[in-house]
Amino acid sequence: MENLSAFFSNYTLTLAITHIVVAIVMFFIINWIGAKSVSVGYLQMSMVIKDESYPAFNFLFKAIAPVILMVLFVALVQSINCEQLASYCYLIVVYYWIFRLFVILIYGRLSLTNWKTQILYWIASIGLSIYLYKIIDKVDVILPDPEALRDEMWVLIILFLYSVINNMVFDREGTLSRKDNYIKNTHSHLEAKYNKVVSKECNNLFFSQMVYSIMIYENFNRPRIIRWMEYGHFLLTRKPHTLGIMQVTSSKWINDEQSIRLAINKIQSDTDEIMNNYANNKEEFSLFSIVCKIAGKYNKDDDYVNEVEQIFSTISDSEKTSQAFYSNYNYLKLNYDKNRFCPFYFNN
Repeated sequence: MENLSAFFSNYTLTLAITHIVVAIVMFFIINWIGAKSVSVGYLQMSMVIKDESYPAFNFLFKAIAPVILMVLFVALVQSINCEQLASYCYLIVVYYWIFRLFVILIYGRLSLTNWKTQILYWIASIGLSIYLYKIIDKVDVILPDPEALRDEMWVLIILFLYSVINNMVFDREGTLSRKDNYIKNTHSHLEAKYNKVVSKECNNLFFSQMVYSIMIYENFNRPRIIRWMEYGHFLLTRKPHTLGIMQVTSSKWINDEQSIRLAINKIQSDTDEIMNNYANNKEEFSLFSIVCKIAGKYNKDDDYVNEVEQIFSTISDSEKTSQAFYSNYNYLKLNYDKNRFCPFYFNN
């Protein structure tokens, strides 16, 4: 009780606010570095199924990065003679993980998160931050002197172990299941909510699945609370903005249903253009190449196209694969055949 009382008497509001702000800044720094580290193994949250390779890099980065930034913060405040801001600095890491959890909740990604791994991150990260804080609290300056960098042998051993562990690839069955369930559950939820609008505007399975594939991904990146913020920004600026669940660019206020109608018009128009191009060039095509081209016209980003195509595949799988595939395929074949355009061929 005495230790707890001493903590609350020493941990001032100013110190708490400083630590929270630092934690939030750390969150964005780590996310930015992580996004730039995809090519070297950083695993981002996504709905596309990817191998969970480079486990050592991902663990070290996600669990230790906030601790490293905490230490750098302490070094900074010590260098400018604000040592008092380093008090209870391990709470910066605690706030960091709380804020990350808050973001997961806002974006509705609870079912996509591997909680076993997350708990390991929390234990390792917060535990290490507390351990280092006890060391930091006993010294005046944490920047190392030359003698502290002499253990080259141990550095080599650590690098060797890191390389061995990092080349291991773990089973991705859990990731497959979580992402598959997330897409199917989200599809069911959105279909129950917007079926009247979609079914009225889409008279076939292909366009319906195409709309829901884009809707699921847009909702994944722009959950309701973020869309509210966009509406607020639109009201303040009155400038064209991407609005609604389908993120349609508009210069006037539109709700989710209106954004769906506008998106469906665009998707149908883009499909006509794409199929005309295939007909004019007499090209062969596959169903999923059409999906990718439609997604590419909606958003030119390659990752976006890949994600939407994967969602489309998952939705098709959930609706009796062969029946859904041939229904979509036959729709395109019957509506964009040689009687309407010049002759071209279809892959089987």
